Amino acid sequence: MKRRIRTAFTIIGIGGLLIIIGILMGGSVKKTFYYNGCSDEKWCIDKEKLSMDNENTSSALSADTHETQLAANTSALSRLTVDVDYVTLKIQPHDKQSVTYSIMNNTKKMKASVQVEGNTLMISTEKERKWNWFFGWSHDIGRTKIVITVKIPQNMLFDTADINIGAGLLMLDGFTANQRFKLNTGAGEVDVKNIIASNVNIQTGVGETVFRNCSFTDTVMNTGIGETSFDGKIFKSLDIKAGIGEIDMRISGKKDDYSIDITSGIGSVLVNGTSGSGLMGNMIKENDRAASHTIRIKAGIGKVNIRFTE
Repeated sequence: MKRRIRTAFTIIGIGGLLIIIGILMGGSVKKTFYYNGCSDEKWCIDKEKLSMDNENTSSALSADTHETQLAANTSALSRLTVDVDYVTLKIQPHDKQSVTYSIMNNTKKMKASVQVEGNTLMISTEKERKWNWFFGWSHDIGRTKIVITVKIPQNMLFDTADINIGAGLLMLDGFTANQRFKLNTGAGEVDVKNIIASNVNIQTGVGETVFRNCSFTDTVMNTGIGETSFDGKIFKSLDIKAGIGEIDMRISGKKDDYSIDITSGIGSVLVNGTSGSGLMGNMIKENDRAASHTIRIKAGIGKVNIRFTE
């Protein structure tokens, strides 16, 4: 009996110690960011309300935000850099020649900024750091749901666009990156449309990534877990390394214009409805000649579907 009592007190003591450590770390039960189906509505991002295709989005946010003009003359801007986390970020065109922005729900714990440094348009977020005696510096993001809206001139031309988003919603629309377009996504949803780019490097994590009416030249696409879909034009080369999930590519043009090289794992690869998959290490080459463009696919677990419009 005494042994059971001692055991019970030991367990209670360990539990209390863990609670104290958690408090000193600045932790709380609901500090984790949930994207879909979360129990804390302050953490949930309502995709319908924040979708670019929802006409009510602009009016719903305008009541709480103030639009600031950042650059009246955009001819000197040649670079776009984005490094954000736990946000909804929208970069979209407007009928002015200036760059404007608005930020909703900026706080001390999670602060967003949009600024111009030299020839670079920079969008970033910064998390507050807290000190605790057990683990040193740690980040405290609070319960903030930041929404950043950046408006740029229609058909804005950048030399390079380097975009990194950790978790959240990313919506890009209507610009050109003629030297480099790099997109790295963590967890969440990404909607990219009307983008023209060269030397494209896409790294996707968890979630859904959609490309609509895009034109890419020399493209590398590494996908993680989730769904990736593309509808547009592919020039010169396309290298796909598929992880777990689904990739659906609808490419403008004829299949005969592309040399196709497929290495499949245990997933499936379809090209215009014809299977190019099978056992581990299966290799298939189609149109192995001097074609205008090249598609190379390395498929692991999951599905890759390539369709041509003609």
